[in-house]
Amino acid sequence: MKQSFVLNENILTVENGGISLTFPNIAEAESKEVAPKSRSLPFTEIKATRQNGSEIAYSFWEDLPVIRMSDDSEEALFALHGEHWVLRRINLNAFTDEVDTLTDVRDITLYEGGIQGTLKGDIFFFEDPVSEDAFVVISETPDHVRGEIAIAQHRDKNDSPVMLKNGGYPVVVGKCRRGECEELCRAYFRHANSCPLIITMSNTWGDCNSATRVCEAFIEKEIEAAAEIGLDIVQIDDGWQAGNTLWPIGRDERGNRVFDGPCWDLNTERFPRGIKPLADLAESKGMKIGMWFAPSSHNCFAHLERDKEVLTRGYNEYGARFFKLDMYQAEDKAHVEKMLELLKHVYSLGDDVSVQMDVTRYERLNYLCGREYGTIFVENRYTKYATTFPHRVLRNLWDISRYQPSNRFQFELVNPELNKDRYREDDLLAPQYYSMDYLFACVMLSNPLFWMELQFLSEEKRAELAPLMKVWKEHREALSHADVAPIGDRPTGCGHTGFYVSTDRKPEYLLIFREMTDKETFAFELPIKSAKAKVLYSNADVKVKIKDGRATATFSRPRSYAFIKLG
Repeated sequence: MKQSFVLNENILTVENGGISLTFPNIAEAESKEVAPKSRSLPFTEIKATRQNGSEIAYSFWEDLPVIRMSDDSEEALFALHGEHWVLRRINLNAFTDEVDTLTDVRDITLYEGGIQGTLKGDIFFFEDPVSEDAFVVISETPDHVRGEIAIAQHRDKNDSPVMLKNGGYPVVVGKCRRGECEELCRAYFRHANSCPLIITMSNTWGDCNSATRVCEAFIEKEIEAAAEIGLDIVQIDDGWQAGNTLWPIGRDERGNRVFDGPCWDLNTERFPRGIKPLADLAESKGMKIGMWFAPSSHNCFAHLERDKEVLTRGYNEYGARFFKLDMYQAEDKAHVEKMLELLKHVYSLGDDVSVQMDVTRYERLNYLCGREYGTIFVENRYTKYATTFPHRVLRNLWDISRYQPSNRFQFELVNPELNKDRYREDDLLAPQYYSMDYLFACVMLSNPLFWMELQFLSEEKRAELAPLMKVWKEHREALSHADVAPIGDRPTGCGHTGFYVSTDRKPEYLLIFREMTDKETFAFELPIKSAKAKVLYSNADVKVKIKDGRATATFSRPRSYAFIKLG
């Protein structure tokens, strides 16, 4: 095994590609290779013991200039040299039932090498235009906790140490060139959560009928519809279990739902033959079954062992392979540790299991904490309440994909023919004015979630969807492992926007949109000088020419998109 550190006079130096960090007061250290954990790629871990007896672990992947510390106990992460550093602070916003802006970004020019006081955030970029050096710092905290960064101002022109405190959670430091921070950030999360094939999933909750229709006959029809459309997973949401998880269920003083008694037994009135026959039906059509579940966080996960048994039963007896975990709260580190224990258990069930985390409300893990586990269900948006618009879904994916891989997320497409009367008649950005394939294109670089009762999607809409889905399936293997970066305008419903897709910095695809705008032609800035462009599928006549670092595209009509292969 390649030596990954040097310990000299109690100073530990950890080197990994383009990054080298030193840590004082280390008494001893040893290195080992670690097999994949959940979806993490194999990595090297250095376990160190300090002179005071405390322990810390440093982890890294050899092909990535990043070092991860298991907690925030290092007094200084690295030092800034020079007068012209600019700091970008990024917050990733959860609680999406209440907010519709996923990223909050602030740029700060350091004064005398530092900042006054401290600055709270989730991700930090440091860039120096003189040396062209850059650092990335990621605070791996739960959604409701922000890391607090401090940079000592230097009046004597010495280096300025960068420090971060976040309540004892892991800290990640990477080094790159100026302009590459976003790319390095995304690459880190692809290593920490090397998602397999991106998948399509259906969930009936989006049509707002709650659990009222969930039963064996209804799910059978959902499976038939999903098979016709060509989906991968049919997820059974709330309603499969004996207990009622909604009001008037009891709650503790913190608002945690109390799931006592036989709550998580199977509802045999709705599913007299159990769920396994449904899983077998899905399997016969090339699909899998997913299940919704709400871990009980009451009294710091007092029912943890029971919840493990419920999920084990779902996997072994019901045939479920995808579990959406919802409703729990993890308001402190003790709760977080229990939730991580539950996640580890789920992934111990089999190599084919996965979870969907949920960032819609309450104190949870999600974006950064437990980042190696599953995909993230991002938002509850409904036609019934006129809270879903195609451009807003696209905007949220566009925003978050700047800092994390798009394939970490589930973004929804709805049935645009429902609840037309809930929108203003003159609102041309309402879902009813978009084709079904356009809605799919908006989310096809994530894990598309059909947020609807599929059996009621009209034949017309299924026909609109079919050609693009066929092409998407032919290319999704490559899309699953590629780097996706936003390009063009930030989606507003009235501009030009899209994504640039690459693998090992080699161009692979473009996905571009002309929203509701009269402007037919737009030049997208690209990180490549030139390439050949072949339109794989579009809902309009789209011509693209790539030259001098720009993709100049002409769309024949508004509300159009093009999926393009680069070569």
